[in-house]
Amino acid sequence: MKAELIYNPYSGQASVRRELEDVSDYLGRHQWQVNISETSLLTGATELTRRAVSKGADVVIAAGGDGTVNEVANGLVNTRAALGVLPVGTTNSWALQVGIPALNPINPGTRVVKMFAGIEDRIEQALPVNYYRNVLQKAADVLLKGRIVPVDAGIIGSRYFLMWAGIGLDAAVVENISSRGKKALGSWAYVLNAVGSGYRYTNSQVSLKLDGKKMSVNTPLIVVSNIRLYGGIMAIGAKACVNDGLLDVCIFKGSGIFSFARHALKVLLRRHLRDPKIEYYQCSEINVEPSPSLPIHVDGEAFGKTPVLIKVAPRSIRTILPKDLPENLLA
Repeated sequence: MKAELIYNPYSGQASVRRELEDVSDYLGRHQWQVNISETSLLTGATELTRRAVSKGADVVIAAGGDGTVNEVANGLVNTRAALGVLPVGTTNSWALQVGIPALNPINPGTRVVKMFAGIEDRIEQALPVNYYRNVLQKAADVLLKGRIVPVDAGIIGSRYFLMWAGIGLDAAVVENISSRGKKALGSWAYVLNAVGSGYRYTNSQVSLKLDGKKMSVNTPLIVVSNIRLYGGIMAIGAKACVNDGLLDVCIFKGSGIFSFARHALKVLLRRHLRDPKIEYYQCSEINVEPSPSLPIHVDGEAFGKTPVLIKVAPRSIRTILPKDLPENLLA
Protein backbone atom coordinates (compact mmCIF):
# COMPACT_ATOMS: atom_id res chain seq x y z
CA MET A 1 0.00 0.00 0.00
CA LYS A 2 1.43 3.36 -1.06
CA ALA A 3 0.41 6.16 1.29
CA GLU A 4 1.04 9.87 1.70
CA LEU A 5 0.80 11.15 5.29
CA ILE A 6 0.05 14.87 5.26
CA TYR A 7 0.68 16.65 8.53
CA ASN A 8 -0.45 20.15 9.40
CA PRO A 9 2.10 21.41 11.97
CA TYR A 10 -0.20 24.37 12.77
CA SER A 11 -3.11 22.11 13.79
CA GLY A 12 -3.84 21.14 17.39
CA GLN A 13 -2.09 22.15 20.58
CA ALA A 14 1.12 20.17 20.34
CA SER A 15 3.74 19.09 17.84
CA VAL A 16 3.37 15.35 17.22
CA ARG A 17 6.09 14.76 14.63
CA ARG A 18 7.69 12.01 16.72
CA GLU A 19 4.36 10.22 17.15
CA LEU A 20 3.65 10.40 13.41
CA GLU A 21 7.09 8.97 12.64
CA ASP A 22 6.24 6.10 15.01
CA VAL A 23 2.97 5.56 13.13
CA SER A 24 4.80 5.60 9.82
CA ASP A 25 7.26 2.97 11.09
CA TYR A 26 4.34 0.90 12.41
CA LEU A 27 2.58 0.98 9.03
CA GLY A 28 5.89 0.19 7.32
CA ARG A 29 6.16 -3.02 9.33
CA HIS A 30 2.86 -4.01 7.72
CA GLN A 31 4.14 -3.51 4.17
CA TRP A 32 2.90 0.07 3.77
CA GLN A 33 5.14 2.55 1.97
CA VAL A 34 4.55 5.86 3.76
CA ASN A 35 5.85 9.29 2.83
CA ILE A 36 5.37 12.15 5.31
CA SER A 37 4.87 15.68 4.01
CA GLU A 38 4.03 18.87 5.89
CA THR A 39 1.79 21.71 4.88
CA SER A 40 3.22 25.21 4.73
CA LEU A 41 2.01 28.74 4.19
CA LEU A 42 2.68 28.24 0.48
CA THR A 43 1.50 24.67 0.00
CA GLY A 44 -1.72 23.46 1.59
CA ALA A 45 -3.00 19.95 2.17
CA THR A 46 -5.22 19.97 -0.94
CA GLU A 47 -2.28 20.64 -3.26
CA LEU A 48 -0.12 18.04 -1.50
CA THR A 49 -2.97 15.53 -1.84
CA ARG A 50 -3.34 16.15 -5.57
CA ARG A 51 0.40 15.69 -6.05
CA ALA A 52 0.30 12.41 -4.11
CA VAL A 53 -2.65 11.13 -6.16
CA SER A 54 -0.87 12.02 -9.40
CA LYS A 55 2.11 9.95 -8.21
CA GLY A 56 -0.07 6.91 -7.57
CA ALA A 57 -0.88 7.08 -3.85
CA ASP A 58 -3.46 4.50 -2.77
CA VAL A 59 -4.20 6.31 0.50
CA VAL A 60 -3.75 9.89 1.63
CA ILE A 61 -3.70 10.21 5.42
CA ALA A 62 -4.82 13.51 6.94
CA ALA A 63 -2.90 14.11 10.17
CA GLY A 64 -4.61 17.11 11.71
CA GLY A 65 -8.04 18.33 12.72
CA ASP A 66 -11.28 19.10 10.89
CA GLY A 67 -9.66 21.68 8.62
CA THR A 68 -6.88 19.34 7.49
CA VAL A 69 -9.37 16.52 6.86
CA ASN A 70 -11.43 18.93 4.74
CA GLU A 71 -8.42 20.01 2.68
CA VAL A 72 -7.28 16.45 2.02
CA ALA A 73 -10.84 15.39 1.15
CA ASN A 74 -11.01 18.22 -1.42
CA GLY A 75 -8.01 16.72 -3.18
CA LEU A 76 -9.55 13.23 -3.24
CA VAL A 77 -13.01 13.89 -4.72
CA ASN A 78 -13.78 11.44 -7.53
CA THR A 79 -10.36 9.77 -7.38
CA ARG A 80 -9.40 6.17 -6.64
CA ALA A 81 -7.28 7.12 -3.63
CA ALA A 82 -8.82 6.72 -0.18
CA LEU A 83 -8.91 9.12 2.76
CA GLY A 84 -7.32 7.97 6.02
CA VAL A 85 -7.33 10.03 9.21
CA LEU A 86 -4.94 10.38 12.15
CA PRO A 87 -6.76 12.75 14.53
CA VAL A 88 -4.23 15.22 15.94
CA GLY A 89 -6.16 18.49 15.63
CA THR A 90 -8.00 20.82 17.96
CA THR A 91 -11.28 19.12 17.06
CA ASN A 92 -11.47 15.73 15.38
CA SER A 93 -15.12 15.51 14.42
CA TRP A 94 -14.79 13.02 11.55
CA ALA A 95 -12.77 10.58 13.65
CA LEU A 96 -15.10 10.86 16.65
CA GLN A 97 -18.13 10.38 14.40
CA VAL A 98 -17.00 7.25 12.58
CA GLY A 99 -15.27 5.64 15.57
CA ILE A 100 -11.60 6.24 14.77
CA PRO A 101 -9.79 6.42 18.16
CA ALA A 102 -9.33 10.06 19.12
CA LEU A 103 -9.02 12.26 22.18
CA ASN A 104 -12.26 13.95 23.20
CA PRO A 105 -11.73 17.65 22.42
CA ILE A 106 -13.81 18.95 25.33
CA ASN A 107 -12.11 16.80 27.98
CA PRO A 108 -9.63 18.91 30.04
CA GLY A 109 -7.34 15.89 30.23
CA THR A 110 -6.78 16.14 26.48
CA ARG A 111 -4.70 19.28 26.96
CA VAL A 112 -2.48 17.44 29.48
CA VAL A 113 -1.95 14.56 27.06
CA LYS A 114 -1.01 16.97 24.25
CA MET A 115 1.29 18.88 26.60
CA PHE A 116 3.33 15.74 27.24
CA ALA A 117 3.50 15.08 23.50
CA GLY A 118 4.83 18.61 23.00
CA ILE A 119 7.47 18.13 25.72
CA GLU A 120 8.60 14.90 24.10
CA ASP A 121 9.03 16.66 20.77
CA ARG A 122 11.02 19.55 22.27
CA ILE A 123 13.46 17.37 24.20
CA GLU A 124 13.75 15.01 21.21
CA GLN A 125 13.50 11.97 23.42
CA ALA A 126 10.69 9.47 23.88
CA LEU A 127 8.99 9.56 27.27
CA PRO A 128 8.25 6.21 28.94
CA VAL A 129 4.48 6.87 28.93
CA ASN A 130 2.76 8.66 26.06
CA TYR A 131 -1.00 8.18 25.94
CA TYR A 132 -1.20 10.21 22.73
CA ARG A 133 1.09 7.71 20.98
CA ASN A 134 -1.19 4.85 22.04
CA VAL A 135 -4.28 6.61 20.66
CA LEU A 136 -2.60 7.26 17.31
CA GLN A 137 -1.42 3.67 17.03
CA LYS A 138 -5.02 2.53 17.52
CA ALA A 139 -6.06 4.99 14.82
CA ALA A 140 -3.36 3.48 12.59
CA ASP A 141 -4.90 0.06 13.21
CA VAL A 142 -8.07 1.37 11.55
CA LEU A 143 -6.00 2.14 8.45
CA LEU A 144 -4.70 -1.43 8.45
CA LYS A 145 -7.90 -3.28 9.37
CA GLY A 146 -10.69 -0.97 8.24
CA ARG A 147 -12.80 -0.99 5.09
CA ILE A 148 -13.04 1.46 2.21
CA VAL A 149 -16.46 3.10 1.88
CA PRO A 150 -17.43 5.80 -0.67
CA VAL A 151 -19.18 8.59 1.22
CA ASP A 152 -21.07 11.75 0.26
CA ALA A 153 -19.70 15.26 0.34
CA GLY A 154 -21.43 18.61 0.31
CA ILE A 155 -20.34 21.16 -2.27
CA ILE A 156 -20.40 24.97 -2.27
CA GLY A 157 -19.10 26.37 -5.55
CA SER A 158 -15.84 24.50 -6.08
CA ARG A 159 -15.33 23.71 -2.36
CA TYR A 160 -16.38 20.37 -0.85
CA PHE A 161 -17.14 19.58 2.77
CA LEU A 162 -17.16 16.21 4.48
CA MET A 163 -18.87 17.18 7.73
CA TRP A 164 -20.96 20.36 7.72
CA ALA A 165 -21.50 23.90 6.59
CA GLY A 166 -22.81 26.54 9.01
CA ILE A 167 -24.62 29.75 8.12
CA GLY A 168 -25.00 32.58 10.62
CA LEU A 169 -24.02 32.44 14.29
CA ASP A 170 -21.54 29.57 14.22
CA ALA A 171 -19.78 31.00 11.17
CA ALA A 172 -19.47 34.32 13.04
CA VAL A 173 -17.87 32.39 15.92
CA VAL A 174 -15.37 30.77 13.54
CA GLU A 175 -14.47 34.17 12.08
CA ASN A 176 -13.71 35.54 15.56
CA ILE A 177 -11.40 32.76 16.76
CA SER A 178 -7.71 33.40 16.35
CA SER A 179 -5.17 30.65 15.73
CA ARG A 180 -3.53 31.70 19.02
CA GLY A 181 -6.83 31.17 20.84
CA LYS A 182 -7.23 27.71 19.34
CA LYS A 183 -3.70 26.78 20.36
CA ALA A 184 -4.21 28.00 23.91
CA LEU A 185 -7.75 26.80 24.62
CA GLY A 186 -8.49 24.07 22.08
CA SER A 187 -12.20 23.36 21.65
CA TRP A 188 -12.98 25.58 24.62
CA ALA A 189 -12.13 28.55 22.38
CA TYR A 190 -15.22 27.72 20.31
CA VAL A 191 -17.39 27.29 23.39
CA LEU A 192 -16.34 30.60 24.96
CA ASN A 193 -16.69 32.51 21.69
CA ALA A 194 -20.11 30.95 21.08
CA VAL A 195 -21.31 32.14 24.49
CA GLY A 196 -20.02 35.66 23.81
CA SER A 197 -21.52 35.74 20.32
CA GLY A 198 -24.84 34.47 21.64
CA TYR A 199 -25.30 37.78 23.50
CA ARG A 200 -24.68 39.89 20.41
CA TYR A 201 -25.92 37.90 17.44
CA THR A 202 -29.51 38.48 16.34
CA ASN A 203 -31.77 36.41 14.13
CA SER A 204 -32.42 37.25 10.49
CA GLN A 205 -35.29 36.69 8.10
CA VAL A 206 -33.81 34.21 5.65
CA SER A 207 -35.32 33.07 2.37
CA LEU A 208 -34.24 29.66 1.16
CA LYS A 209 -35.15 26.77 -1.11
CA LEU A 210 -34.83 23.14 -0.08
CA ASP A 211 -34.98 20.93 -3.19
CA GLY A 212 -36.90 23.74 -4.86
CA LYS A 213 -39.40 24.25 -2.02
CA LYS A 214 -39.42 27.91 -0.99
CA MET A 215 -39.59 28.99 2.65
CA SER A 216 -38.82 31.99 4.82
CA VAL A 217 -37.55 31.56 8.39
CA ASN A 218 -36.43 33.84 11.19
CA THR A 219 -33.17 32.30 12.37
CA PRO A 220 -29.68 33.08 13.71
CA LEU A 221 -28.25 29.73 12.61
CA ILE A 222 -28.61 27.08 9.90
CA VAL A 223 -26.43 23.96 9.98
CA VAL A 224 -26.16 21.72 6.91
CA SER A 225 -24.75 18.35 7.99
CA ASN A 226 -23.32 15.27 6.33
CA ILE A 227 -22.53 13.68 9.71
CA ARG A 228 -24.34 13.66 13.04
CA LEU A 229 -21.77 15.08 15.43
CA TYR A 230 -21.10 18.79 15.31
CA GLY A 231 -17.68 19.80 16.60
CA GLY A 232 -17.25 16.26 17.84
CA ILE A 233 -19.74 16.95 20.64
CA MET A 234 -23.36 17.65 19.67
CA ALA A 235 -25.49 15.44 17.41
CA ILE A 236 -27.13 18.26 15.44
CA GLY A 237 -27.52 16.12 12.30
CA ALA A 238 -29.25 13.41 14.29
CA LYS A 239 -30.56 11.47 11.26
CA ALA A 240 -27.56 11.92 8.97
CA CYS A 241 -26.06 9.03 7.02
CA VAL A 242 -22.75 9.54 5.27
CA ASN A 243 -23.74 7.77 2.05
CA ASP A 244 -27.49 8.35 1.57
CA GLY A 245 -27.16 11.10 -1.06
CA LEU A 246 -28.78 13.65 1.26
CA LEU A 247 -27.73 16.55 3.46
CA ASP A 248 -29.46 17.20 6.79
CA VAL A 249 -30.57 20.79 7.42
CA CYS A 250 -31.21 22.04 10.95
CA ILE A 251 -32.76 25.52 11.32
CA PHE A 252 -32.67 27.14 14.76
CA LYS A 253 -35.22 29.85 15.56
CA GLY A 254 -35.04 32.68 18.09
CA SER A 255 -32.19 34.93 19.18
CA GLY A 256 -30.26 35.95 22.28
CA ILE A 257 -28.22 34.05 24.82
CA PHE A 258 -31.19 32.32 26.46
CA SER A 259 -32.46 30.99 23.15
CA PHE A 260 -28.91 29.89 22.28
CA ALA A 261 -28.53 28.08 25.64
CA ARG A 262 -31.93 26.43 25.26
CA HIS A 263 -31.07 25.11 21.79
CA ALA A 264 -27.65 23.87 22.95
CA LEU A 265 -29.22 21.99 25.87
CA LYS A 266 -31.86 20.42 23.62
CA VAL A 267 -29.17 19.24 21.20
CA LEU A 268 -26.96 17.87 23.99
CA LEU A 269 -29.95 15.95 25.36
CA ARG A 270 -30.79 14.82 21.80
CA ARG A 271 -34.30 16.23 22.07
CA HIS A 272 -34.02 18.96 19.47
CA LEU A 273 -35.99 17.06 16.80
CA ARG A 274 -39.08 17.41 18.99
CA ASP A 275 -38.58 21.14 19.56
CA PRO A 276 -41.00 23.38 17.58
CA LYS A 277 -38.30 26.08 17.59
CA ILE A 278 -36.03 23.82 15.53
CA GLU A 279 -36.84 22.67 12.00
CA TYR A 280 -35.14 19.65 10.48
CA TYR A 281 -35.06 18.63 6.80
CA GLN A 282 -33.24 16.19 4.54
CA CYS A 283 -32.56 17.25 0.96
CA SER A 284 -29.99 17.26 -1.82
CA GLU A 285 -29.92 20.99 -2.63
CA ILE A 286 -30.11 24.08 -0.42
CA ASN A 287 -30.29 27.57 -1.88
CA VAL A 288 -29.94 30.48 0.57
CA GLU A 289 -31.10 33.80 -0.88
CA PRO A 290 -28.87 36.90 -0.86
CA SER A 291 -30.71 39.06 1.68
CA PRO A 292 -29.49 39.43 4.35
CA SER A 293 -25.85 38.51 3.81
CA LEU A 294 -24.74 35.96 6.43
CA PRO A 295 -21.29 34.46 7.13
CA ILE A 296 -20.57 30.84 6.18
CA HIS A 297 -18.11 28.25 7.45
CA VAL A 298 -17.18 24.92 5.88
CA ASP A 299 -15.91 22.16 8.21
CA GLY A 300 -14.93 24.81 10.75
CA GLU A 301 -13.14 27.16 8.31
CA ALA A 302 -14.56 30.56 7.32
CA PHE A 303 -15.95 30.58 3.78
CA GLY A 304 -17.42 33.86 2.56
CA LYS A 305 -21.05 34.95 2.87
CA THR A 306 -24.48 34.21 1.44
CA PRO A 307 -26.06 33.94 -1.13
CA VAL A 308 -25.02 30.33 -1.46
CA LEU A 309 -26.05 27.15 -3.25
CA ILE A 310 -25.20 23.92 -1.42
CA LYS A 311 -25.52 20.54 -3.14
CA VAL A 312 -24.59 16.96 -2.39
CA ALA A 313 -21.96 15.00 -4.32
CA PRO A 314 -23.08 11.40 -3.65
CA ARG A 315 -20.42 8.84 -2.70
CA SER A 316 -17.66 11.00 -4.17
CA ILE A 317 -14.89 10.38 -1.59
CA ARG A 318 -13.47 6.95 -0.77
CA THR A 319 -12.74 6.75 2.96
CA ILE A 320 -11.18 4.21 5.29
CA LEU A 321 -13.67 3.52 8.08
CA PRO A 322 -13.60 1.13 11.05
CA LYS A 323 -15.31 -2.21 10.50
CA ASP A 324 -17.67 -1.43 13.39
CA LEU A 325 -19.45 1.89 12.82
CA PRO A 326 -22.01 3.78 14.91
CA GLU A 327 -25.50 2.41 14.27
CA ASN A 328 -27.27 3.62 11.10
CA LEU A 329 -24.39 5.87 10.00
CA LEU A 330 -24.46 4.11 6.61
CA ALA A 331 -27.59 3.91 4.47
